[in-house]
Amino acid sequence: MALNMNLPNVPSGPPGAPQNSNTRPLGELSKARREALKRHNEEVPIILSNLTPITKYYSAADKVLDQFKKHLEAGELDDAYVIGRRFALFSTASLPKHHYYTSPNHTLLRLKNQKDADWVTRGLERIVQVMDRQELQKQKEEQDRRRQREEEERHKALEWQKKTRERLLAVTSARFGDIDANDSALDMDSKLAKLNALFPKDGDQPAVGVDNRVPVQICDNHDLPLPRPIAPPLVDGTMNDQDLALFYSTSALQQLKSNGATPMFSYEEPPNYTDLFLDSLKTPSSPSLEDQSFSFTSIPTAPSLPSRTPVRELRVKFSDELESLLSLKTIEIIKLATYQGRLSSTPRYDSTNGCTVISPLIVATHIYPQHQLKTMNPLQRPATYRRGISNMDINEIIDKRAPPILQMVRAKLGLEQHALIIPSDVHDYLVDEQILPQEKFVGVCGGNILNPDHWKTMVDMLLNGKEGDDKVDSRKQKIGAALFFRDHVVSIIKIPLGNGASYFDLIDSLPSPKAGGMASRTRCKDLSSFETLLQWYACSKFSEAHCNFIDANEWNDGMCDFDPRVFQGFIWAE
Repeated sequence: MALNMNLPNVPSGPPGAPQNSNTRPLGELSKARREALKRHNEEVPIILSNLTPITKYYSAADKVLDQFKKHLEAGELDDAYVIGRRFALFSTASLPKHHYYTSPNHTLLRLKNQKDADWVTRGLERIVQVMDRQELQKQKEEQDRRRQREEEERHKALEWQKKTRERLLAVTSARFGDIDANDSALDMDSKLAKLNALFPKDGDQPAVGVDNRVPVQICDNHDLPLPRPIAPPLVDGTMNDQDLALFYSTSALQQLKSNGATPMFSYEEPPNYTDLFLDSLKTPSSPSLEDQSFSFTSIPTAPSLPSRTPVRELRVKFSDELESLLSLKTIEIIKLATYQGRLSSTPRYDSTNGCTVISPLIVATHIYPQHQLKTMNPLQRPATYRRGISNMDINEIIDKRAPPILQMVRAKLGLEQHALIIPSDVHDYLVDEQILPQEKFVGVCGGNILNPDHWKTMVDMLLNGKEGDDKVDSRKQKIGAALFFRDHVVSIIKIPLGNGASYFDLIDSLPSPKAGGMASRTRCKDLSSFETLLQWYACSKFSEAHCNFIDANEWNDGMCDFDPRVFQGFIWAE
């Protein structure tokens, strides 16, 4: 049932309302409830990939906004509060860090999202107000229930005391016989006084030397029958264990006199070890918010995951295998003479965050070197390009060829100086400039980089080139790929050898400790070692937070833009 929160159905007006100055501070009453919701359902702000189009993230934000509205209409305040905070954090903490956030090409989307975030934020304030009223009502109801319980317990105690007195009086009357039926008209205090008179007073002692024993009459008539024993009287026909204990207690009357009919003991079996253990597992009747587990119809709990090798173990495994292959010389790390951003002090040659341009330029030069051939000495051409791009060409791309393209594309898109450029924008430019002609394009693949079925698709494209192309022997074909992963792009090139085998080089423009702080070219001399290098590279890019997320969540194609495992590979061939 929907609650009357005075919230508009669409973000057309402010959902908030001024707070009454006479009330308690906003959120004080519902603070524990909201803190528990945040503790159980809120994560740190999501880190977005700058290589993913920001339009996808705006679309995801709109879906979250729709969920927020639905929960409000249904009066599901806890769900609405959690979803609303997720939307607000995503819109104010995550989206502004995307490098395309300030691009004029997305101004309308940005302004709409800012308006939505303001509406949701004020809506959250109204939700807190309603939560406060709910918690206040709960407190009042709990106080009423507590008073009712106390009254019932007091009434039961009085009833128990009354019945106990009556039963004790009845038992004593039957056993001593001095209180007859004529005493029934006496009030309770008079009856108790008469009962007390049957017993010696404290300190009374029989006189010394006086025989107070009653003389026993000797009867010579042994034929007279013995008197029948007196059966204990039944009080209303039923007696429970506690009544029996009181009945057979010789000190019950003294207990009755001393403390007003409060029982001296209760007849209960002592607990055994099993009972004590089970008691420790019982859930309190009114669990506190600290221990309460919140469940949401719209936020299902994650199902138990099948057994998978933790990412940290994979990282150690592939690191050991890499070191082994390096010692066998099956993998070789080649140090380059520069790295991206090395000349950042000179804007003309600044290649900072230029991997999205550097990587496809390296692939283009590897498979389509005509741009370089025109300016080189003809005597150098066969030796230089027989096996693909040279180290000198890679250094030149990083320091000289990439910076002007970066400046041009960023200016066109309205991006900041060091913004990453998403793949589609770079490829459009390279195709338009005929640096990477469209006919050279083999295909694109992507998915979960920890899933062999996904990354082996890219490896197959590197091995075989374009499907259905029978004009070229793929074993002799130079092929390259730009691998987009974890906000960085590296180049992978296949270098065919004369014997039908191939080398596979992974070229990374970032400085690497394994290459003395310079960009690196890691050469794999067979396919098996390349697959090991690829898996090591993937695991080495995951942070501790990424490892925790991956170990706790299965891959979901619908959420790939938010998953640290997502990769894309663009492949070209000569």
